[in-house]
Formats: sequence, structure tokens, C-alpha cells
Amino acid sequence: MAKKSKSKKSKKTKRDQDLFSELRSGGVRKSAADKISKAAAAADSGKDKAGEALTKAASDLRGLAGEIEKRLPGDTNVAGARAKSAAATTKARATTAKRTTSATAKSAGRGAKSAGRSARAGASSTAKAAKSGAKSTGTAAKRSAKSTGTAAKSSAKSTGRTARTSAKSTATTAKRTAKKPTAASRSAAAKKAAATRKRNAAKRSTAAKKGAATRAKS
Repeated sequence: MAKKSKSKKSKKTKRDQDLFSELRSGGVRKSAADKISKAAAAADSGKDKAGEALTKAASDLRGLAGEIEKRLPGDTNVAGARAKSAAATTKARATTAKRTTSATAKSAGRGAKSAGRSARAGASSTAKAAKSGAKSTGTAAKRSAKSTGTAAKSSAKSTGRTARTSAKSTATTAKRTAKKPTAASRSAAAKKAAATRKRNAAKRSTAAKKGAATRAKS
């Protein structure tokens, strides 16, 4: 339980102690002074809603001061009281404007820092995407070149095999055609054989005639 109470105390909103003391010395109730001083501290830290609350509180206080002035008796001190009230109003407005400006500047600074971080993150992401795209394109080009080279090599081998097979087939056909006799060669051979038979028949006839003559003489 002690730990929880400590954590709750640490989460309490800080307040502008100087403003709290001024409000209390001016007769403002403690709860109201506490709220206004906390809103002032929050506005100094850059919270826009706290600045709006502080502006409303200042406006309310000015309205109360005006109501008090209306009820003052018509003596010589009225002008001095009004002057003091106007000075207090001017001071409150200046303090509120200063704190609002400071809160706006802090908020703008945080926005600029966030925009810078977003821009750097976007640039880094774009650079990484471009690098990854270039790497992917290079890898695809290498694979395509390798595939094309392999296909060309395979095509060359296939063309060589086809050419060798065709040449071998042509040579075999030519050999077979050369060995096989044509009609002209067969006719020439037949004529040569007939001439040889005729010469042989003439030789036999001459020899028979010579033999007959020799026998007749004897």
C-alpha cells in the first residue's frame, strides 16, 4: 500500500509555486489557486488544453475584478483601485500571452522534430527499397544470362549432332548407290559378254576347220 501511495504522489501535476503564492496573497481560494497554478505549469510544458484553461481562468478573474469595481463607493480611491485593477489585468494578459506563446513554440518544435524523424525514416526506407530492387534486378539478369548461355550451348550441341548424323547418312547412301549397278552398266556388261562369246565361237570354228583340213590331207 505504501508503494502505491508513492506512485500516486509522483504522478501529481506540478504547479507554478510563484503564481500560487501570488493568488493566495491576493485572496484567491486555495483550491482555485491550485488549479490555476497547475494549469500555468502545464501550459509552460507545451500542453495546449492547459493554455486554454489558463486563459479562461484569467478571463474569469478579470470579470470578478470588474464586478468588484462596480460595487466600490464613489470616493477618491476608486480611480486608484481601477488603475491597480487595470494594471493587474494587463499583467495577467501579458503572462498568459507569454505562456501561450511558449507552449506554441514548444509544440511547433516537437512537430518539427517529428517531421524530421519521419523524413529521415522515409529517405532511409526509400534508399533500402532502391538498393533491394537493384540487387534483385542484377540477380535476375545474371540468372537470365546464365539460362540463355546454357540454352545456346545445348542448341549448338544438338545442331552438331544433327549435322554429323545427316552427313553420315548421306555418305552411307552415296556408298550404297555407288555399289549398286545401274541399267547402263548392266547393258554394257551384257554387250561385252556377247562379244566375248562371239570371239570364242569364231576361234572354235577356225580350229575345227583346220582340224578337218589336216585329216583330209592325211
